[in-house]
Amino acid sequence: MLPIDILRGIPLFNNLSDGDLRFIASRLRRESYPKGTLIFSEGDIGDTMYVVESGQVVVFSQASRETIAVLGPGTFVGEISLLLAQPRTASLEVTIDAQLWGLRKQDFEDLISTRPAMALEMMRELSKRLVSTTRRRRRQLTRRITALKGSQVALALGKALQTQLKAPIGILPLPNTLMAGANDVTISGGLMFLGHDDLTIEVLAESLSYQVEVFKHILLVLPDQPDPLAEKAVDLADTVVSVGPPPAWLARGKDKKDVWTIRADDEDVRRAARRLTSRTVGLALSSGGSRGLAHIGVIKVLLEENIPVDLVAGTSAGAWFATFYALGWDWPRFERFTQEIKTFNRFPNWDFNIPPRTAILKGRLARDRIINRTVEGRTFAEVKTPLYIVAADIFTGEEVVFDSGSLADAIRASLSLPVLVDTWQYQGRFLVDGGIVNPLPASVLRDRGADIVLASSVVRPMRDSFSGRTDRRPNILQVVFNMFSAMEAEVIDKQLPLIDVLIHHKVAAKHSLDFEQVHDLVRIGEESARQMLPEIKAAIESPPEG
Repeated sequence: MLPIDILRGIPLFNNLSDGDLRFIASRLRRESYPKGTLIFSEGDIGDTMYVVESGQVVVFSQASRETIAVLGPGTFVGEISLLLAQPRTASLEVTIDAQLWGLRKQDFEDLISTRPAMALEMMRELSKRLVSTTRRRRRQLTRRITALKGSQVALALGKALQTQLKAPIGILPLPNTLMAGANDVTISGGLMFLGHDDLTIEVLAESLSYQVEVFKHILLVLPDQPDPLAEKAVDLADTVVSVGPPPAWLARGKDKKDVWTIRADDEDVRRAARRLTSRTVGLALSSGGSRGLAHIGVIKVLLEENIPVDLVAGTSAGAWFATFYALGWDWPRFERFTQEIKTFNRFPNWDFNIPPRTAILKGRLARDRIINRTVEGRTFAEVKTPLYIVAADIFTGEEVVFDSGSLADAIRASLSLPVLVDTWQYQGRFLVDGGIVNPLPASVLRDRGADIVLASSVVRPMRDSFSGRTDRRPNILQVVFNMFSAMEAEVIDKQLPLIDVLIHHKVAAKHSLDFEQVHDLVRIGEESARQMLPEIKAAIESPPEG
């Protein structure tokens, strides 16, 4: 495309005559930049405005990595540098191989000195542009182009992306890629298969720069064997998704965080779509002893309403129930557990320290006969939903987050209530109840990529969480229970800003092992979750910005 044709479509120049446009075009300099090029940095003294002919660039804040604008063909950037010799207020990086036309400050000054009328028109448009840019809300950079190794899930992933984004999705099978159904899907269904006739390395970047203006997301479906075009597609993609372990060529030159491995099953495909569209859902379950049985009521509602959960984290009692969810328990299995838990306080399940040393109970029998039995001896590698369990190092006070190894040991560590149960020695540490450091692990989910955090909390001020008598001396279980309730209520406040929907239960118990009211606690949890359903659905169903 000739420079004059590009200039005619840019608001900055659209009121100028053809003669003026030709005069400006004669001063433009054409430059080529590969993906990843940092054209200028925040703080640089600017002297050039850029017009995008093809490709894509992103304007972002280097300090916060927040995206200010994503620009494609026919857009321009850096115009303030034509007026003022001031530091750049943002950085500019190429995200799809780009052809840019540059207009330097000296050439611009020569133009307006010879044609004052042209200068006036341009100044008016620049003023509008500055006001618009100032008012624009900054947004996070979103993933727009995905290279997919696994054509068998391309259609399912495209549909899942369309469901999340509620906008057209383009699917581009590269040459030599076998894909069924490509002729059956059109834009009317929210998907369009893009032709690849005469597609070459040279035209791929230019083609994508226009397609991202039409489609909210583009899937580049890769062939089984590498070729130069496939390798170029991988280079241009924001994310690489591989069904099964990715071959070496697929990950070459990409950051590990941008190469994902998924299974071919429907749930994992839908989970990948949520992750690609910044809609990953995390569920945090709080500590709280027997009051944590309310979490089971929450899980019941989530299962019945088909609310997706992509990551789950739990502390203490919440760690136990989070594990059941991660293992894929259905509701009948949870119901059986509510019957089983009534037997857990039987004397044969407890091994006492005689005389007591660090705690009353050793907790080995509880680990083997109760915890390990309920999780069937499984490990983190066997869960269906990524799981994180929080404990604390008794010597350093550090938060310890488990995501590998034995489920029973991680749960036992997280349940190690000081004074009541011995610390648990595992993976070279002496561990205690995670409620000391993080009773509601929303931060753990955020750190692992959750965009939306749902949280179920039974942590309440001590005066509200204790249901026993207050006119007699408390026993040791009550002392420990109340002490922890007070501590958790103080610590939990820093997690609240990280939560999108908080399900807060009004539950109370006599002590941490009070299982007498199991069905009432589950019922209260269910009722609390149903009250919050409108907020939950709004959080997960609203389309992402941008």
